[in-house]
Amino acid sequence: MNWKDNLKKCQQEKEKIVRELEKIDAVRKIMEERYHYGVLKDFVNHLASTEKVFVLAGIKKFGGDEIMNLFIQSETEVMSDDTGIDEDVFSQIKEEFSKTCKTVGDIKNVSDKLMQKYPEAEKFIEYITNYLIVLLQTSGSINGGDFDIDKKRDETIHEMMVKIAENDSAEIEELEKIYKEFKEELNN
Repeated sequence: MNWKDNLKKCQQEKEKIVRELEKIDAVRKIMEERYHYGVLKDFVNHLASTEKVFVLAGIKKFGGDEIMNLFIQSETEVMSDDTGIDEDVFSQIKEEFSKTCKTVGDIKNVSDKLMQKYPEAEKFIEYITNYLIVLLQTSGSINGGDFDIDKKRDETIHEMMVKIAENDSAEIEELEKIYKEFKEELNN
């Protein structure tokens, strides 16, 4: 395989990932129409972001740093639209995370600093912090060799459900139903 074939294969992989990310965004919109209020809408957004994280984690071994930036950029646009906060604030936050976050400790330190600097963007900072940690831990597991991405995705989403529902079993059931619908839409 020569360098042209390698370049073509790399470009095809990137295009596939972009299509997967676009599909996740499309499913997010469909699900938001069904669950357009409060915590359920937030859960749908978390599901979409988690799916993106795992798509990105699956390619991290291919040097997908620019794909990680694409993920953060897409979340920046969503948060800017949702909150009305200028996108430049989110871009500055993204840059700060991108420069220094190599460990969970780094991510948390940057998060704390950014929370003080940009209190109006607290939700976004928490959101990116959580997903960068998941991506970091997931990519570490991938590099370790013994890794089941579907199992890790389900564990991560279940942890999110418990946190959102505050251990209320009726709410957890509702969130599980939404997650099932979300997965079905992704597979269509």
